[in-house]
Amino acid sequence: MYPAFEGAGQAAGLQIWRIENFEAVPYAKENYGKFYTGDSYIVLFTKEFKGTFSWDIHFWLGSQTSQDEAGAAAILSVELDDSLGGAPVQHREVQDYESQLFLSHFKSGIRYLPGGVASGFQHVDPDAVEKRLFQVKGKRNVRVRQVDVNVSAMNKGDCFILDAGKDIYVYVGQKSKRTERLKAISAANQIRDQDHAGRARVHVIDEYSGDAEIVKFFEELGSGSPGDVAEEGEGGDDVAFEKNQEAVVALYRVSDATGDIEVEKVAEKPLHQDMLETSDCFILDTVTSGIYVWIGKGCTKEEKVEAMKRAQKFLITNNYPEWTKIQRIVEGGEPSTFKQYFSGWREKEDQIGLGRIYTVEQIAASMPEGDFDPSTLHAEKIRFLAKNSGKAFGFMPDDGSGQLEIFRVENFELVSIEPANHGFFFGGDSYVIKYTYEKNGRTGYIIYFWQGRDSTTDERAAAAIHAVRLDNELNGKAIQVRVTQGHEPRHFLRIFRGKMIIFLGGKASGFRNLRDHDTYDVDGTRLFQVRGTCDDDVRAIQVPEVASSLRSDDVFVLETPTDTYLWIGKGANEEEKNFAQKAAGLVSPDRDAKLINESEEPAEFWTALGGQGSYKTDIETEGAPLLGPRLFHCKIFSSGKLSVEEIADFKQDDLDEDDIMVLDSGDEVYVWVGDKSTTEERKLGLKMAQEYLKSDPTDRNHDLNVIFTIKQAEEPDSFKTLFPSWSNSLWESLPSYEDLKNQLAETNATIED
Repeated sequence: MYPAFEGAGQAAGLQIWRIENFEAVPYAKENYGKFYTGDSYIVLFTKEFKGTFSWDIHFWLGSQTSQDEAGAAAILSVELDDSLGGAPVQHREVQDYESQLFLSHFKSGIRYLPGGVASGFQHVDPDAVEKRLFQVKGKRNVRVRQVDVNVSAMNKGDCFILDAGKDIYVYVGQKSKRTERLKAISAANQIRDQDHAGRARVHVIDEYSGDAEIVKFFEELGSGSPGDVAEEGEGGDDVAFEKNQEAVVALYRVSDATGDIEVEKVAEKPLHQDMLETSDCFILDTVTSGIYVWIGKGCTKEEKVEAMKRAQKFLITNNYPEWTKIQRIVEGGEPSTFKQYFSGWREKEDQIGLGRIYTVEQIAASMPEGDFDPSTLHAEKIRFLAKNSGKAFGFMPDDGSGQLEIFRVENFELVSIEPANHGFFFGGDSYVIKYTYEKNGRTGYIIYFWQGRDSTTDERAAAAIHAVRLDNELNGKAIQVRVTQGHEPRHFLRIFRGKMIIFLGGKASGFRNLRDHDTYDVDGTRLFQVRGTCDDDVRAIQVPEVASSLRSDDVFVLETPTDTYLWIGKGANEEEKNFAQKAAGLVSPDRDAKLINESEEPAEFWTALGGQGSYKTDIETEGAPLLGPRLFHCKIFSSGKLSVEEIADFKQDDLDEDDIMVLDSGDEVYVWVGDKSTTEERKLGLKMAQEYLKSDPTDRNHDLNVIFTIKQAEEPDSFKTLFPSWSNSLWESLPSYEDLKNQLAETNATIED
């Protein structure tokens, strides 16, 4: 084993080595977070979960590091990887373009300093008075970079730190947000402790500072005044690389089966999990989101080494930026960011998939029935639930017995629907449903806006606008939920108590009541697909009355002018047969349905459908990959460009009160609205989710995702359970901006001149 790596990765936490004379030398812990632009580093992060370790190895390359040092960092990272059994995930990191995972390891942010080992760097004298100005970039994972000591380097959107020796000034940009200010103070404290042995005073210059304090800052800076500070800009590391041509995701095999290392293209998107073979290595080129090197468990050592080298050559041959991310992962340890590019990704472990990964405990907790036994979830039951239970499986705020108000969009206004017609929907219309319920002594509100498959874009938009208006009338206390036809949340289905029918047609067809056939039917023949898991969520969906509408794993009700048939597909189970009886009585209440099994249909059955024909006979399965939940910080610039930043290993405190966050569980998408977000950001919340879905490469129909808009402190249990832990009092316990300023004043008072 390489001597410097002796005992590495045996305890949770961070370990860093700097490359010095092409050797890995342990980096002093008091300097963690400081990176010299002329150096290369190896950073090991070790996680422990229930006694099992996992590792991430990052080799970091400064902008001024030499090619030889960079090469040594890459080679020694392989040595460290081997010493840990080849299990770590490896990441290539380039200054200014580090991954969010890398930045998340440094809670006080990272700081770039000029120089390095090769330039003869010496330890900083804590009493030295060489003024330095730093720009603080980022809110969650902070980068602190040194800039020219001049007002021309400043802007009103960021925070800046002026290190003047015994005094350190935090200049707060007028348009900076609370979180950015907190991070800037934390970074200034780190500079005080690391570079000045804790003997410097930290002063905050903001809108509450007196004229004398502001004048003093600009005197120390040596130039300018508040009026000379530039306006907020959109640039720097906020601008992502974009290719002019359309991004084509491609998979390449790296193999030495012929005796020589060969790289061949396997396929372009769509990709499938079974294309990855354990005996080889593969390179996944996502074009805009970096390059992945996949290491099969049965590959040779030569393939392992060469795969990483070939991936780096992609940067040159494809004309990618130097900072393009390269990540090395091993078979069985693939992150969600890799799996999302493959259709139907499945794990070997016994996980429950209903659109996303659920544990049996989470499923049990989401069941309204208190006596639900998760051990009953055998494979057939899982398939039954996945097909019939509705979307957003974990969202069940109550048992569906609350108060209901339903409105249909007519001429872009809301028209109330009579209670007798509650549960009747038309695919050509859009609706808004206000649901009120009581739980634990509190009144809760949910506003669903249901968009029919054939409703117009204008009607869908009107429904969304009215949902926001109703929420505003409730002082923002409601959960807003976008629902598309055929992808209704399980709770939405429950509130209609098994009396839900979705008809073809819409307002233009003049619907008046259930038996008024002429309004939505021309020949007295109707076909309904029936789905459900219990009496309270049975629903019937009208489909075109043709043979191709049938499916072998479902049940259907066919109503003709003279008879009603109950058609049982071969894949349907006993529960579905029972629910179909109930649905038949709902859509055709005046008759007894004739039960017929698939392949035993009478001639008149096919005649009513316009003749016998082909239809889907295989068992329906979920096509999208099963992925764990992922949290994103989304920002829309004034130019309309969307910035999407994933939060690695997210926790509750990654939810930023100043902003809008998007949590994607795979089955549903949550838009989380922070209390301190702006009015404009709140208006754009749904758009952020929709734009994020457009950028998501996962093989699923993004237009059909259920989208929840929820407010800080009003989160449903289904949202909270997606986090490792949750505290309802977290935000109340966090220090405020004023708290930190007061702490600085107390600390300054203890420092002697």
